[in-house]
Amino acid sequence: MKLDFTGKTAVIFGASRGIGEAIATEIARAGAIVYLAARSEKSGLGVKEKLETEGLRAEACVADVSKYEDVDAVLCRAIRETGRLDIVVNNAGIVCLSSFLDATQEEIHDLININLMGANNGCQAAIKHMIELEISGKIVNTASFAGRHALQAGFSHYGMTKAGVIYLTQAAAYAGAPYNINVNAVCPGIIRSKMWETILDSYVDNGLDRETSWKDSLKTFIPLARGDQKAEDIAYTVAFLCSEYADHITGQSINVDGGAAMN
Repeated sequence: MKLDFTGKTAVIFGASRGIGEAIATEIARAGAIVYLAARSEKSGLGVKEKLETEGLRAEACVADVSKYEDVDAVLCRAIRETGRLDIVVNNAGIVCLSSFLDATQEEIHDLININLMGANNGCQAAIKHMIELEISGKIVNTASFAGRHALQAGFSHYGMTKAGVIYLTQAAAYAGAPYNINVNAVCPGIIRSKMWETILDSYVDNGLDRETSWKDSLKTFIPLARGDQKAEDIAYTVAFLCSEYADHITGQSINVDGGAAMN
């Protein structure tokens, strides 16, 4: 099975590192021009330069996904420059390590604004543009296995927002279905990303060993004994969901988590 996105335009929000960078790379390698949306121009340019060294086409953009106008501006730029909008991936996200009772209102609002409203803004704006362009586009949101069920180890409000992304994906899929627009989500497990390095920092601050904490986390959450999960594992699934092979898949949230959430 070979994916071919030649002539297509893709916008990846949260594309500056980790899962977002891997998704952008996979989609660009399949032939699409990718617009890399990140909080800062510098971080987006770094990924753009990496892709261009492979001869791939990429543009860097700045966006605060919690602001609808920022999200829409990136999509409008992509449409203005290419005349198309085929793929949108809403991957931007943050984590909060505070417990349910200790989380501040500011922390909770930040999680909701970026993780949930960011995905909502991307879905709403993208569907509107795809309808206007009469393009049967593909939208993929990044949720999490933590959105499937509450974890005793924490991530309460983070998981709450990711559960919201799973529901949002279904609602957006209903909105896009009459126009042949597919909306799906991926639910990653534990990946050694910058986000997880932040989590491990908190373990170290509490006197625990970083590498031992990482291995213990894998044993606690991931049944499948294949070793560390990579960002590319998520990117492969996202690319599939953006392809013609997934034309009849919509409203689904696919677990790519080594069995952390078997539902």
